[in-house]
Amino acid sequence: MRFKLSRLTIPEGVEFDGTQKQNIVLSQLALLVILISSIHLIDDGLITPIESKYHVYLIVIEFMLGSMGLITYILNERRYHGIAKHFFLLSSNILLFFLNAVVPKESGSYFFYFPLMAGTFIFYGYSETIKRYFYLVLTSGMFITLTILNFNIFGLQVEMDIEYDFLTNLLSSIILMVMTVRFLIKLNQKTEGNLVNHQQELRILMEELKKKNIHLEKVNTELDKFAYSVSHDLRAPLSSILGLINLSLIENSKEKYKQYMGMMKNMVHKLDDFIHDIMNYSRNSKLEIKQEEVDFNAIVKECVSKHKFMNGWEKIDFILNIDLEKPVFSDKDRISIVINNLISNSVKYHDYEKDNPYIKVDVFSKNGTWGINVKDNGLGIEKEYVNNIFDMFYRGNENSTGSGLGLYIVKEISDKMKADLSVKSEISSGTTISLLFN
Repeated sequence: MRFKLSRLTIPEGVEFDGTQKQNIVLSQLALLVILISSIHLIDDGLITPIESKYHVYLIVIEFMLGSMGLITYILNERRYHGIAKHFFLLSSNILLFFLNAVVPKESGSYFFYFPLMAGTFIFYGYSETIKRYFYLVLTSGMFITLTILNFNIFGLQVEMDIEYDFLTNLLSSIILMVMTVRFLIKLNQKTEGNLVNHQQELRILMEELKKKNIHLEKVNTELDKFAYSVSHDLRAPLSSILGLINLSLIENSKEKYKQYMGMMKNMVHKLDDFIHDIMNYSRNSKLEIKQEEVDFNAIVKECVSKHKFMNGWEKIDFILNIDLEKPVFSDKDRISIVINNLISNSVKYHDYEKDNPYIKVDVFSKNGTWGINVKDNGLGIEKEYVNNIFDMFYRGNENSTGSGLGLYIVKEISDKMKADLSVKSEISSGTTISLLFN
């Protein structure tokens, strides 16, 4: 038997949803950059008088920042997402560096590096660690160069309204930062949710694996027993039949000849029963459960007639009691196998020395459930062996003529049909086996 353990993977919908949101955030950031650059461009180019060449540099850089946002937006909307991310991060770093080189540090233009760093975590996940760290090092390196080392590529800076520009840059960077942090929080919540779901999936898979391992051990044990029993229970009757045939060929007495033929007939019946048990076991494991109306009266009569060849069956009083609130719809073939095997077992282990040997079959229903009881007043089962009677190839004693599969098949069918199986037995008083179906 083979079983396949499903791979634990991130659902495709989750991965697609995260990538789609990254692209949406990139477009939103690009539009904000266009808006912020346009506001500064109008202020510095139209409202504030141009007094120096550095002021012209500032206007050019602000125009380039707005153009960079527009190009990023176009690339991203045309599904060139990878190129758009690289272009946005690389261009932003370079243009912000030149911008901060011509404006006073007190203007707060370097605040824009913080949402840029946060954006790096948005655009590059764990699978793109090298790219993420490249842009983090690039951004943090430029920030340190400008703020701590007081680097100034031009030597002079543009004069501006510090309070106004500081407030404008602070608010703009806060808006960008809120966008990126909000996305990162949502991404973290989504990741935690996925982790919890995957842990639950893993627990379910582990439980399934545990159940399949237990089932596999059971199958391996049963296979060993099956191989031994088949080699013994098939070969032994065949060897006996072959011996009886050889005796018949050299025997001249008609009485002896008839005796040998009767013995061979019993051997053939035994082989036939064993083969039927094997077929029933195989069918139960492979066939799905069918739902059809069950005629218990016909099933019990058919099962009783099948046991006419068994020794002592004519002494037994077969009693059928059907008390159903409404017709039962279930797997008729499996129910027939169950009743047949329970009756067969009762016949084999009956006490024919009693005055009134009987086998009683009760079929009942109550409060939405129905069940089957098969009761006899036969030999009974010792308490220490009651739990063994449903094991594969278990025989009550050395003189048993059964295959040892009958009650095991009853147990397998009850498991398949999710029925509760129970047994009550006392030595010399008899045995009752019950099945309760929901």
